[in-house]
Parts: sequence; structure tokens; C-alpha cells
Amino acid sequence: MINTFYDKFIFTGTLHYRHNNFYLLNIPFVMAPTEILRGISSITDIETSKRIYEAIKQSTQEQLVQQFSFNFGLEKKKELELIKEYFDASGWGAVQIIDADEQAKRAIIVVENSPIAQELKGKTVTHADVILRGIFAGAFSKIFEEKIDCVEVECAALNSERCKFIIKPKTEFDFTNKLVQEQINP
Repeated sequence: MINTFYDKFIFTGTLHYRHNNFYLLNIPFVMAPTEILRGISSITDIETSKRIYEAIKQSTQEQLVQQFSFNFGLEKKKELELIKEYFDASGWGAVQIIDADEQAKRAIIVVENSPIAQELKGKTVTHADVILRGIFAGAFSKIFEEKIDCVEVECAALNSERCKFIIKPKTEFDFTNKLVQEQINP
């Protein structure tokens, strides 16, 4: 037994390991040590971090959410819950969507026990969850059918209790705010 999320796929035969690769409903994935992701997330150069964020956002929006939707045949509201379940079960921490408004195209997400933030606690001066920010922005861009961005406003790596993300259209962010300037391009 791995956990209830993956156990369902093992039981139904839709989680495979073939040709030295894992597949969940034919979507390839890897298991990787947190240390590798910590290395990416520890980059403090603002422009490099923004490029990483944009690349992850684009890939999530154009590939990952589409693959989840196609393979699971889900409606938009269920897509979000599946993505949340997937990241919870895959060791990214406890993801909580505490506010999602499809009409306003906004959301607030909290992540408790982010392994990347825990690894970087006391070792960084910037918000650490660039990978999750890109994933969240890409997923919500696809689900809300609009260009969405994500700013991490609280980070456990910077001694907050948890990581907190604000998700909304880029035009609604205040670009006079230093935190916004450091995380997304105007």
C-alpha cells in the first residue's frame, strides 16, 4: 500500500512501471529526491527564477492539465480536485485550496509541510516555491481559461508557518509591490 490515491491506480492497473519509467494513466512521471528540486528552488537570481517559473507554468498549462483532463475525462471543477489530490499524494505537502472563485478567476492556496520549503528553511532569502508557483499558475490558467499568475506571499522557508499562494490574472497584481516584482514579469 502506497497511499489511497495511488492504491486506486494500482488496483485498477492504471499505474505502470515499464521500460524503466512510471506511468499514471499513460502520463509519465518520476520519483525524485527533494534535494534535486531544492537545488532548482534555491536559485536566488530573480530573472533565472522567473524563467523557471514561466517554463513550468507553460508546460503545466499546455501539457499536464490537458493530459489529466483527457485521461480522466473530467470537468473543470473536478480537474482542480484531482490535481490537488495528485500533489498531496505525491509528497508535495498538504495542498489546501482555501478559496477558488472561477468567475473572478482567483484562488488562494495554502501548502502545509512543503518538503522544498522545509529543506530551504534558514538557507534562502527568497520565497522558495518557484516550482509550485509555476504549476499552480499553469493549472489555473487552463482551468480558468485566462492568463493567470501566482505569487507566493508566505513561505515556510522564510519562517512562515506554511506557504501561501495568491492566484489571479496578471493584470490584477500590484507591480509596485516588491514581492510581485520579484516573482512575475509585468
